[in-house]
Amino acid sequence: YRLYNIQLIQTDKFKEIAQQEHLASFSIEGERGNIYDRNYKKLAVNVNVQSLFAIPPLVKNPQESAQKISSILNLKTKDVLNKLNQQKSFVWIKRKLSDKEVTEVKKLNLEGVNFLDESKRYYPKNSLASNLMGFVGIDNQGLEGLESFFDQELKGLPGLVVMERDASGGKVPLSIKEPTAHIDGNSIVLTIDEVIQFITEEALNKAFQESKAKAGIAIVAVPKTGEILAMAVKPSYDPNYFNQYPRDLWRNRAVTDSYEPGSTFKVITISTALEEKVVKMDDQFYCSGSTKYNGNIFHDIHQHSSQDLTGIVKNSCNIGVIQAGTKLEENIFEKSIRRFGFGALTEISLPGEISGLVRSTKDWSKISLASLSIGQEISVTPLQLIMAISAIANRGTLMKPMIVKEIIDSDQNKVKIIKPKPVRQVVSVDTALTMTKILEQVVNDGTGTRAKLMGYQAAGKTGTAQKFDFSTGRYSEDKYSSWFVGYAPTDNPQISILVLLDEPKGSYYGGTVSAPVFQEIASMVLPYLSIPTDEK
Repeated sequence: YRLYNIQLIQTDKFKEIAQQEHLASFSIEGERGNIYDRNYKKLAVNVNVQSLFAIPPLVKNPQESAQKISSILNLKTKDVLNKLNQQKSFVWIKRKLSDKEVTEVKKLNLEGVNFLDESKRYYPKNSLASNLMGFVGIDNQGLEGLESFFDQELKGLPGLVVMERDASGGKVPLSIKEPTAHIDGNSIVLTIDEVIQFITEEALNKAFQESKAKAGIAIVAVPKTGEILAMAVKPSYDPNYFNQYPRDLWRNRAVTDSYEPGSTFKVITISTALEEKVVKMDDQFYCSGSTKYNGNIFHDIHQHSSQDLTGIVKNSCNIGVIQAGTKLEENIFEKSIRRFGFGALTEISLPGEISGLVRSTKDWSKISLASLSIGQEISVTPLQLIMAISAIANRGTLMKPMIVKEIIDSDQNKVKIIKPKPVRQVVSVDTALTMTKILEQVVNDGTGTRAKLMGYQAAGKTGTAQKFDFSTGRYSEDKYSSWFVGYAPTDNPQISILVLLDEPKGSYYGGTVSAPVFQEIASMVLPYLSIPTDEK
């Protein structure tokens, strides 16, 4: 009866057991797609590497093998031995070995131990755009940055590999049976230009080092389309060795961190005041160095006496801007701030974006209208701020920021083309053009003269924001965020640039530490983009 039972009734079960004895199967990943810059320069690719595995029942002398392997691969002997003693038909010993490790292990000529080809992510430009790119884990899964956000798009579909071994003792030849097909992932083409990214990182890094700042951020965008040409963050890291850096360096501060915008926000205040017709260009604003608003005294570092609208922006006069801003109704100002995109996600295709902080008027204090006018009581991400200023450059139209241009398959066919997307008109064309004229004067003979360009007219705004100290509940006396944000050439803006140095030591005015970075980036990028100079 037992023989009958085995032969007839339990045939399938015993077949399965026999197969398990002879077969080892595991999945093999499809090739991950590449990441390219806008000109198809490779920023993230795959390289072939070898991974070491064992078939424990075939390992002759586990103790000796473990000792030899562990000394070459810098592993603990007991960990390797545990793997070699497992009752399994397949175990990984170490994935993605270096060439030297492969050569040394092969020399050992160990039974029951073999190599499999795998692919490893490689970033040929090292730390270039690393906070944007992110990185992948051992199984090629995206863990940070674009690698994480587009993981489903980039990663391929796995196929199955079945390995066969015979039942004799000796050294067993392994035959790999026909794998089931895997599918390669799609590649993404960024809006980033590798050359502009390099220029931006170099200029930012120089200022970051010289100012001994806590962090630095610089973004270059195209006002008309919302395309991001460069996004640089300091300090940064090399994604090829990401685990050798503190986690704090991995994030992309341009979207994950928010800051008070300080005087850069005066652009929003004055644009709104012009749009709502509560001020005119020839209105006069008197600055004695301080002003009282609803019982609170606001200060300025200079006594500017009497100035017109251009004057209060050009000189970054707190008192004059408060006089203009407090002519607005609270709910109208709040609506305008939100229309410019503050307090909401830009929905850029990057992980970890935050919306910053814009409080509803019901939560405002009696001085909030004045504070907001000069960029206090609000926090913004650097990306939100450059998009808002780009809207002024773009004749009042706010664009959605773009970081990816297209998605292509492994045969280079375009799977998806991403087109520029207008979000809304934030101010009229007239207001935007008037604001540009005012911002030109900031650069020509105001607080932003260090942003002045040879051969191109620039417009922009400086900002020096005292940082709020939550431990004391007041603004810090020695910690500042130093901003410059602007665009050029003003007759047909081709690029907008934001520069932020967070907590620089020594000089901390935006016009002194951040404006020169704008100047350095713009004076190299405009000729690189073949933008003709203005004869005037």
